[in-house]
Amino acid sequence: MRLISTLAEYFYHDRRGRELHKVRWNKSDCVLIRFLLLAGVLSLSGCSFMEIYNQTTLVDNLGTIKGDVIVSTDQAGPLIVLRFLDEDGIPVLNRSALANEHGEYEFPAFPGNYYIAAFIDANNDGEYQASEHGNYYGEPTPIRVEKNKNVIVETITISGTVPKPETEFKPIDKTLAIWKNIGTVVTMEDPRFTPENYNNGLWKPIDFLQKAEGGVFFLQEYNENKIPVLLVHGINNGPTLWKPVIDSFSEESFQPWLLYYPSGLRLDMTSDYLVETVSQLQNKFGFAEFYVVAHSMGGLVTRAFVKKYVELNPENLKNLGLVVTVNSPMAGIASATSGVNFSPIVVPSWRDISPDSEFLQNINKWNWPVEIPYHLVISYLEGESGDGVVPLKSQAQWKLQSEANRIYVFNDEHTKIIDNKDFHVMLNNILNKH
Repeated sequence: MRLISTLAEYFYHDRRGRELHKVRWNKSDCVLIRFLLLAGVLSLSGCSFMEIYNQTTLVDNLGTIKGDVIVSTDQAGPLIVLRFLDEDGIPVLNRSALANEHGEYEFPAFPGNYYIAAFIDANNDGEYQASEHGNYYGEPTPIRVEKNKNVIVETITISGTVPKPETEFKPIDKTLAIWKNIGTVVTMEDPRFTPENYNNGLWKPIDFLQKAEGGVFFLQEYNENKIPVLLVHGINNGPTLWKPVIDSFSEESFQPWLLYYPSGLRLDMTSDYLVETVSQLQNKFGFAEFYVVAHSMGGLVTRAFVKKYVELNPENLKNLGLVVTVNSPMAGIASATSGVNFSPIVVPSWRDISPDSEFLQNINKWNWPVEIPYHLVISYLEGESGDGVVPLKSQAQWKLQSEANRIYVFNDEHTKIIDNKDFHVMLNNILNKH
């Protein structure tokens, strides 16, 4: 029963933390609450339960398509790889990605048949033009992906304009909106930014991608004279978390960018998405520097992002001017392991926040680059082991302390810290000094 209480406290804190921090429960209260939580899970309608189960299982069954592209032409530009899903014999474009400096690419993929193509984005607009050089894999040849399996695709060589396939190949574009909402300008009152959608992002990520969409949203048109500040929310939350922080920013100096993602997905998927979107935005706008501020599980996404972003191209070190993580469970949440092992529904991101997860081992054994300033913010509540949600030992393990340029400690609740005026002053001081 402790599992249900602890998991619920973490996985619901972001949306409700402002009220929860005022409550102090005794042992009898906890027993009752755990019972009610369990009853709530068991009382889900068969439809709701199965919807959640089917969507989380689908995400857990993802396979991977990997490969590389060689260019033997003098045309220059970013190398974009396209993934098409075979839907009853019709190729449907549902994902594109930038290849790295070595021409390598990787796609997560649900079980099914796919086609892969690549082209040189000579005019840097992100879309294929007939004059741009490219090629298919094969004739094009379908690629079969099974659940939880990796498929290595033979090298695609681009030597000129795209050859005409032997059979008719007329793809339909069904790319998910999250891949189109890269730099879309919105307001904080956008109807997609709702607690209902945040909750769907945790429990029903497929529904989230269809209804809430997600993306990296701007609150103003890009301004080359302002430094982008990328804000990364945590689990069961979204862009509205950051309103008090955004209101404290200098309008003359900074432009907030909002990562909005389904928090139930595996964290490697989210960090991969962030690497791809930042790379696309850099190609489009050519900004020299940006900052990242992350809360809660967003700090794990951010650490994975920084690792991959730097590994993608060491030159990226000079672009990332500052990272701040706030109350992030960098050593994981202990009860997540029990959730993965015993819960009838396993949210995919639970697997990554389990203390012994491969994800956490991978990002924590990696050493933070000294070239990137890192500021670590943690908080605690009197009489508790942490901020009411994440223990201090997870927020501030020794390796993080040794990597941080500075550590800031607040007496505040896990989510309520975002409203803290002293936190706003501290954050703006950090941003303005860099």
